[in-house]
This record gives sequence, structure tokens and C-alpha cells, in this order.
Amino acid sequence: MISSNDAPEIEWIKEKAKADDYNISEHIIRYFLTKKVTIREIEDAIANGRIIEIHSHPEKGASALLLGYSGEKPIHVMCADDQHGWLLVLFAYVPARPMWKDPLNRVTKGGKRMGEKLNKCFFCGGKIKQVKVGNFDYRLEGKLYVVKDIPAGLCMQCGEKYITAQASKKINRLIEEDRFGGTEEVFVLKYE
Repeated sequence: MISSNDAPEIEWIKEKAKADDYNISEHIIRYFLTKKVTIREIEDAIANGRIIEIHSHPEKGASALLLGYSGEKPIHVMCADDQHGWLLVLFAYVPARPMWKDPLNRVTKGGKRMGEKLNKCFFCGGKIKQVKVGNFDYRLEGKLYVVKDIPAGLCMQCGEKYITAQASKKINRLIEEDRFGGTEEVFVLKYE
């Protein structure tokens, strides 16, 4: 099922995907909503894909980055074994600059050491750009809040957002002080 380095092997990944024996992460839902990748494209990429990188994290274990294609569209899919027999599809994206020179080769390798300014996405290794995020969803005690114009790091590859501890504390304080600027309509999809 898994190799000696605990990363899933390609045949096991393909078998699990073909049998619909997998779970996906919230990162992929974000890509569905932006219409950047579909579940069919992810399954196509896994079916004809190959492992191009193995990533290891001391707490999260090993994962495999696959390169596959849906038609002519290259897709990277990060997969892991949840250690209970399920395939986890952590994220999927179309490889592009600034992180990828082409679907198989990164522009640069390496990154900053812990404690230095965050410039590389934990999830996909993409470049982090400092931006002001128009809408940042924030959950506190079961309620959804939307914070406007928050300074954040944005992964240019997978869309993950990072905010500093100071910004998080300020958001919490503003919520606790009921300093809301209004409400907005939210579209909700109900899965039945």
C-alpha cells in the first residue's frame, strides 16, 4: 500500500481513485468554486499520472505530488494515505509560473528557514505574495464573519491565505467589540 518512506505509491493511488475510495480537502472545494479544476479533471490526472515529488512533514507524514493530464491540461495532485486505508487528495492545481517553469520542473528549489518571512506555501510550495484580501472568511464559535481589506499572504498557486498572529488578534478583538461595518448576502449550497 505505501512505500518505505510512507508516501503513497502510484498504483495504490490510482486504485483508490478508480474505486472512489478517497476524500478531498477544502482546498479543492475552493478550486471548484473558482472553476480552476474539476473532480473529473483530478480523476483523469490521477488515472494517467506519475509521482514527481515526495513531500515529508514530521507531524503530517509523507505525501506524493502527481503530475497527470486531463486532455491537454496538466494538473498537479497532492495525495496522502490517511493511515486508515483512505486516499486523501489534499489539493490539485494547474502548475504555472511563478512556481513552475513547466508542469514537471520548478522554477527554483528550496525556501526560507523557520522564523524568516513566510514566502512559500506550506500546502503546495507556491510563492506567497503580500496582498490586501478583499474578503477573508473567518469562523469563530460557529459563526461566519467576513473581514474586508485584511493584509495577508496569498499563495499564487493554490490560493491559500496566511494572516499574521497580530492580524488574527485584531480580528478577534473587532468581533468581540461588535465593530461590524454591515452585512452581506451569502450564497449557500445545500448538499442533499
